[in-house]
Parts: sequence; structure tokens; C-alpha cells
Amino acid sequence: MLQMDVSALMGYTGALYKDFFGNSTGILFTGLIMLIWILIPLGLAIRVFKRKDL
Repeated sequence: MLQMDVSALMGYTGALYKDFFGNSTGILFTGLIMLIWILIPLGLAIRVFKRKDL
């Protein structure tokens, strides 16, 4: 989507999207957020299931 310059059709949000996710910092930030998105619920689930007597 960034290669096709569709961001011009998306307006101001598209321009910010292209500026932020078009470089390595944005990609790294997004990857870290996705990792946190996985690890926090996984950690909470492990903690809850360790307490339960299954």
C-alpha cells in the first residue's frame, strides 16, 4: 500500500501513516507493540492457570 502511493487518497492520516511506517523506526516500534500485545496476555494467562487446580 505504501508503494502504490494510495496514502495520497487517504488524506492527512495517510500521509502520517506513510511517514511513520515508511521507515525502519516505525516498523521496529510496531513490532515491539505487537510483541507486547502477545506477551502481556500470555503472561497473565500463565499466571492464572498456574493458580488453578486443573
